[in-house]
Amino acid sequence: MLTKPNPSSTTLYSSPQEIESHVVRFIMAEKNIERDVFNLKIDEMPEEILELNPCQSLPTLFDRGIVLYDLSVIMEYLDERFPFPPLLPVDPIEKSEKRLMIFRFTRSAGCWFELANTIETGSKKEADEARKILKSNLIELVPLFAYKPFFKSDEMTIVDACLATLLWRLKKLDIDLGAPGKAVTDYAKRLFARDSFKACLTDCEKEYN
Repeated sequence: MLTKPNPSSTTLYSSPQEIESHVVRFIMAEKNIERDVFNLKIDEMPEEILELNPCQSLPTLFDRGIVLYDLSVIMEYLDERFPFPPLLPVDPIEKSEKRLMIFRFTRSAGCWFELANTIETGSKKEADEARKILKSNLIELVPLFAYKPFFKSDEMTIVDACLATLLWRLKKLDIDLGAPGKAVTDYAKRLFARDSFKACLTDCEKEYN
């Protein structure tokens, strides 16, 4: 069990291998936030932090005396608290579009994060079906991956942070997009080449590719 966090520090309690924690680590690295990151199991967190997180989940962020534990809330908080570089557009219509994408990819029923989790933890039948759906979904969106340098954007957004961490796991999930998915693979390589992405990988995540 860790001791209580430094109140003057931005502290992230992170799973070393789960995708949502990877997203937050990527965002923090991209923004070059001064931070303490502890990659651990949920029962290793400080008791006072666990008490303030009723979901008992990772990632959990501690900053300025508050505890945040929902992925979308953490991402938007970090973008507002540390505004450079901005990872969400200022325009309310564009911002809402990005929020809907994040919901679709990370939180909606049958979302990509859920499919990835099913591939790793479900029965063989469930994993095979989830793998088929995820691969099909990615191929269907090839034109959007090829449209601009980032996903429907000229600049990186938190949508890209979510997608990059998922795509990093495709080999581990036994998904090969082949020639039809070249635009997705090229997009992924651009994100994987960023110093911030390399810096946010844990030792176990480095083995995924």
